[in-house]
Amino acid sequence: MKIRLKVKHLVLFVLLPLSLLAIVAVVQPFSQSRTGSPSLSASTAKDDRIKLLNTLSGSTGSKRIELIRTKVIEPGNLDTSYSFNVYIGASMTQSSQSENEEPHSPLLPGDRIKFLQEYIMQGPADYSMLNAVKQLLYEYDVIGTMDDEADQALAAAVERISSNSSLAKELTLIRAERALNSGNFTAAEDLLKQADFPVQYNDLEIDAHTAWLGGRLLFAQGKSREALTLVTAALERYRMGWGELENEYGGGETQVIHSRESGDDSSTGAFEQGSTNSEIRLIALQTALQAVVDMGIHTPATLQGTLTKSNGTPVPRAGIFLRAESEIYHSVMQDSEPYQIVTDENGHFEFSGVIPGFYQLQIGVSFAQIDGWTWPVQSEDWIEIKPGDDFTKNIVLQPLLELKSPVNSQVVTDSSVKFEWEPVKTAAYYNLSGTVIEGGSFTTIVRQNIKDNKVTIPAEELYDAGGFSISGGADDWKTIDPSSLLGFADPEGRFSWTIDAFDEQGKLLTRSNGYRLNDDTVGNLPFFYYKSRTLTAADKLVKDKKLEQALQAYRRDYAANPQDAHALKMLTHLLTAKASYAKDKQAEDATIPLLIQLVQLRPDANFTFSLVDHYFDHADWMNYNKYYSIYNELVQEKPSSYVMAIHAAALMFQGQLAEARKQFAVALEEDLSHRFIGSYLAAELAAGQPLSSVLELAKRYPEHGYRTSGYRWPLMILKLQSEREKQPEVFDKLLQEKLASYVAGESEALQQWTKEGEPSALKIFMKAVLEVS
Repeated sequence: MKIRLKVKHLVLFVLLPLSLLAIVAVVQPFSQSRTGSPSLSASTAKDDRIKLLNTLSGSTGSKRIELIRTKVIEPGNLDTSYSFNVYIGASMTQSSQSENEEPHSPLLPGDRIKFLQEYIMQGPADYSMLNAVKQLLYEYDVIGTMDDEADQALAAAVERISSNSSLAKELTLIRAERALNSGNFTAAEDLLKQADFPVQYNDLEIDAHTAWLGGRLLFAQGKSREALTLVTAALERYRMGWGELENEYGGGETQVIHSRESGDDSSTGAFEQGSTNSEIRLIALQTALQAVVDMGIHTPATLQGTLTKSNGTPVPRAGIFLRAESEIYHSVMQDSEPYQIVTDENGHFEFSGVIPGFYQLQIGVSFAQIDGWTWPVQSEDWIEIKPGDDFTKNIVLQPLLELKSPVNSQVVTDSSVKFEWEPVKTAAYYNLSGTVIEGGSFTTIVRQNIKDNKVTIPAEELYDAGGFSISGGADDWKTIDPSSLLGFADPEGRFSWTIDAFDEQGKLLTRSNGYRLNDDTVGNLPFFYYKSRTLTAADKLVKDKKLEQALQAYRRDYAANPQDAHALKMLTHLLTAKASYAKDKQAEDATIPLLIQLVQLRPDANFTFSLVDHYFDHADWMNYNKYYSIYNELVQEKPSSYVMAIHAAALMFQGQLAEARKQFAVALEEDLSHRFIGSYLAAELAAGQPLSSVLELAKRYPEHGYRTSGYRWPLMILKLQSEREKQPEVFDKLLQEKLASYVAGESEALQQWTKEGEPSALKIFMKAVLEVS
């Protein structure tokens, strides 16, 4: 049985567990890095600063320069400029905590600037000087008005080293990148010309960086195809170079491949299997350039904004990452993202020379910056940057919502659980999610569209909420986490809950779930126990991971008592899991009659939708319509965009094309991921709409998903238009023939046709449409 996600808002659980109640201790290992997370008391930090300043002031000559290197520059190298405790984005949130970390320099920014400038002017022309330059540029960027000083520091560093060295080229490329990022394309072009000389060391990485900048510059100059050609050739050279190095060093997983040119400081690089950051950046640029070339786009854009808290306080020294849709599914590459910047003292950021496309923003902050706050970003928060745009996107952190009851490990024994939380003034509704905290945690939405700031959830509804999750990474139904199977029906379980607040348009306003790290931000802890039932013998078998035995035990319980809703629910739950992960057709067939009985015994929207889903997949339209009607009665509200799109497809396959088109139009307007745009386009074409109007729909509703480009459907329609120009009448006849087969549900014959003979734009389009359905 296929499992479809119909939940609109996914929940990320980041609250620290109860075992970490001594929350201040959690922050303690973090030192005062550039991200601003505190590690020392104010008095201790001041004492250390005075001590270090006295040490540096009491030294002269080479000893002083060496002290600046060891006490200022090297501590600053422990984290890159874009190392943060927490990275928050629409599609991914990640956090890190370094253990046994050496304390960073306690110096204030003004101190650091002075000593870094001194090292650049008087220290040896080595890679420590390069690191000093990078750190100085970071400090200037935070100030926000020091572009001239930053360029002078870079120029001074270049003048002090050999003009044809690897170090000189790296510094010149940094200058070119800064000019490119600021929109000074003429200066960027001049600097790239200055950097056009061969180097002996680190040549693969430097050449890749040069090509990456060159491709971006060519696009900014309106030369999309030339940019694509340059980047494609550079990527091929880079891969060939690494292949040669791999062969030279025996193909080992890690081999030393080069040494950097240095004075007192030397370092080595290493070959590691898998893509390097440079390769990932080139691939990302190639992907973006290919899309704009195909779409006929040749003009760059600008994006700017501010990062503030809702009380107006700016958030300086935070990382801002503008990430293309092809890149949002991997973690942030520190110091190697295509578009990255640090906010200045006013929280301002700006990106120039942006290649048009679809993006999401991600921020990097310290624990201190995010403590007690949240960025209410959603998975469908996409930014479409169009040619020539001067786009403004402000980011506002909101205070975490406070929970009232049940909290602080309260034990609930009633036949229902009364949840209450702090009201949000502008909220139109709330969603309540619950987490089972046993082994690995399992989170599910319990109730949606709650109008008040309190709700009473009956035991049966809590028991029915949930699904199942695999533990240990094995794709085997017997490794399903028992806590996810029993969910809130486990009286021995420990549970947590969260609230998300939304406005009338479905925009997330704030949430209760986030980082609470200090006594004044921790608030009530959202943990509780629910002990309104006792474990049955079959339940205990589930907890012991004896799932086959548990199946038989639940069968016996249900046979003995046909009113035993728990046994029936657990039977369907286990069989669904078995059908999904073991590909067990018998288990799937056995599940359906049990689901029918369960819906009769305990009417529930989720159980009913499982039947709707099943009959849709089997094109059993009589039963589909029956259970879809029951589902609508149970939800007692407007169906979600996902459900509406499924129903629109069902109507289309039943020959009700006009009504299907209306349903698709409403569903696509509400679903910002536009998962069913392919079905909608097929319905419009089947109704006789011209390719030109369908193209406008494809542009209006760009599809977003894993490895899916928002330009995917527009490009397919453009190729259909080109194919049609050759033989319009022949094309139109074949298009209507294949669409008629699609609407009639003849998917197998259509699938076979797409594989036969020569490939064509129409075959590619129909194959994509079939994959949607």
